[in-house]
Amino acid sequence: MSGCCSGQTKYTKNTSIYRYSIIMKNYKLLLLFIFQIGLLQSTIAYTQFKESSSNNVASIPDELHQRGGVPNFLSKVVRGDSIKVAYLGGSITFQEGWRVHSLKWFNQRFPQSVFTEINAAIGGTGSDFGCFRMYDHVLKFNPDLVFVEFAVNDDRTPSERIVRSMESIVRQAWKHNPKTDICFVYTIKANFLETEQRGQLPESAKRMEEVASKYHIPAINFGFEVARQVKDSQLIFKGKTRELDGLKCFSPDGVHPYPETGHIIYLEVLKRSFEKMISDTPEHFTKHDLGEPLASDFFAHPQMIGFTEVERSKNWEILKVKETPSFSSFGKYLLQVGKAGRTGENLSFKFKGSTVGAFDIMGYDAGRVIVEIDGEVKDTLSRFDSYCTYRRMRYFLIDHLENKVHSVTFRVLCTPFDKAAILTKREDITRNPDKYTENNWYIGKILLDGELIPRK
Repeated sequence: MSGCCSGQTKYTKNTSIYRYSIIMKNYKLLLLFIFQIGLLQSTIAYTQFKESSSNNVASIPDELHQRGGVPNFLSKVVRGDSIKVAYLGGSITFQEGWRVHSLKWFNQRFPQSVFTEINAAIGGTGSDFGCFRMYDHVLKFNPDLVFVEFAVNDDRTPSERIVRSMESIVRQAWKHNPKTDICFVYTIKANFLETEQRGQLPESAKRMEEVASKYHIPAINFGFEVARQVKDSQLIFKGKTRELDGLKCFSPDGVHPYPETGHIIYLEVLKRSFEKMISDTPEHFTKHDLGEPLASDFFAHPQMIGFTEVERSKNWEILKVKETPSFSSFGKYLLQVGKAGRTGENLSFKFKGSTVGAFDIMGYDAGRVIVEIDGEVKDTLSRFDSYCTYRRMRYFLIDHLENKVHSVTFRVLCTPFDKAAILTKREDITRNPDKYTENNWYIGKILLDGELIPRK
């Protein structure tokens, strides 16, 4: 009896172990099946994603130099990640044009992702200032994709400075995050038109292409399509209205496209280019490699320093930008501005590096600044120009200094000068002469390629 009971117990125990092992084996097979189904769905989705892109691609001329493309951006799109797109550029990018249109298209084209904008466009500024403000205006927001647009504003910039500046922008971005994708875009203006109708790039874009080629960065030229349409009598390049004699006009001034016409052409070129890049999307993330710099003297340590961090004479006034109506439009980039309205007022500091300058405000009541470096007058800079019937953000740089410790003084010069003779449009100064009487200097930030020496 006891043997019978013992045998029964042993039989039941073995049965339980056997059943458990079968269940676990089936469970593992189920997990493997679910994983394979998920993998298959992802593969199908990815294939459909690429096939839909291929179907949308028109023939692409030289308007796109794809190079390494934007692999991380597109890989994130496939995964449905949230994506931050930065737009670093000048007034063409600041317009409610291709920047706004492209972000809307990204959200429509890739509905599985949510796109947000980092608008880092400041009118009248070039790639040199762009590299000094790169961290504060772009990188601290951790973008996934950065568009860089400076070809038009760099038209008169020395070639070597363009290369040094654009390379600085790239290297800062990838030092901050090697998975950030970058895309150069080249816009067009009147004096580029004939060159681009011959299928050639303007000089500023050629210099940018040197950097793009070195770092395998894609570049999209918006200008070729505009030039082609003008050459084929499908578009009027410059006109006072958006349409003339049944043809659309690209721009009112030969520089800034109409949002409803010229900027739509820019968008279409961008869309074609991205569809082409989508068709070549890798299935993995890529770390972009810096390698050795193209220009040994690229701006390696550009930064913006608050003017309150250096010594200043006693009669400076600190304006809170958002509380000062005539300066409130600059509040996105500046919390405060220093105002000096007496000749001799100054800012003094020491730094170790090779470039120094300022991010300031030009306008109708602006004067001049004397820059002294190591006890010698380096330059006297007018902060008033032919456009100064209004205030706008500007900058200046003193470059090619020996890379060592320098003593710098910015000294304000408030003596009167003939502003009417400088202005292109004189109606305002004729009607409101008192508005132009003062000759102040308004500084927002000090620009350094190097390191500020702390005050003792």
